Amino acid sequence: MKQLFSCSLLCLLATSLYAQNREIPVRQWSVQASFGGTTLSDDSPDGQDFYLNEDQGNTFHLTADYFLTRRLALTGGIYWEQDGMMTDAADGIGMKKVNMAGLLGGAKFYFFPTKWIVQPHVGASLMTNFLNLGNRKGSGTYIAKQAYPGAYFQMDYDVQCPALTAAPKLGVDIRLFSTVSLCLDGDLRIGLWGHNRYTVRYIDGPKAGQVSHHVNDNIRTAFNIGLKVDFPVKRVSEHTRNNLILFLYSLFASGN
Repeated sequence: MKQLFSCSLLCLLATSLYAQNREIPVRQWSVQASFGGTTLSDDSPDGQDFYLNEDQGNTFHLTADYFLTRRLALTGGIYWEQDGMMTDAADGIGMKKVNMAGLLGGAKFYFFPTKWIVQPHVGASLMTNFLNLGNRKGSGTYIAKQAYPGAYFQMDYDVQCPALTAAPKLGVDIRLFSTVSLCLDGDLRIGLWGHNRYTVRYIDGPKAGQVSHHVNDNIRTAFNIGLKVDFPVKRVSEHTRNNLILFLYSLFASGN
């Protein structure tokens, strides 16, 4: 219900801002900051004592777009991604975390004319990674925070992060001001080379002695939310600011 209420408010805000945004300056370039979460695809073998759910992660991007035309843009920037291992037993993304970071570059294509409030787009990028490229093996004993809280287990891991990742993307920008947009997007990250696998053996608790061999595929899905500023920037009217403040107040009040 909260999500439906928030979406309705956002539509009302966009409608009220339409009059303010009729004269949209021709964007030449933009800057976007986004954060979100990742889900690692599971490729574990059959015949396990027990099975683990898909592992989770976090991601952050700071990118810039340069518009070749009104609808086609080149994009580039930096990213950071942290993927968890054994998310099932953790109170966060995982008992152990693996970091990746580097540069990304690609292109985006917008479908609708610039004056539209809602701007869906498709794109693709190539992400380079400079962290954890070597083969990392290790072992540790951990205490489960979830699933079987308090149970001890041993985890043996073997990780090598991909140096390159191809990432097709689908997203939408929703204009809040004439040159400021709320950005929602999802991408499918296909790692080239590398691997991420680990073996879990419970030492005590209900699953004492049971073993699971978990393999994370090189495919991760990511969903992000962020803000984008188009340049040149247009001055924001007091009426527009007041509408946004009302929307934000209503959004947070709906959760109480």
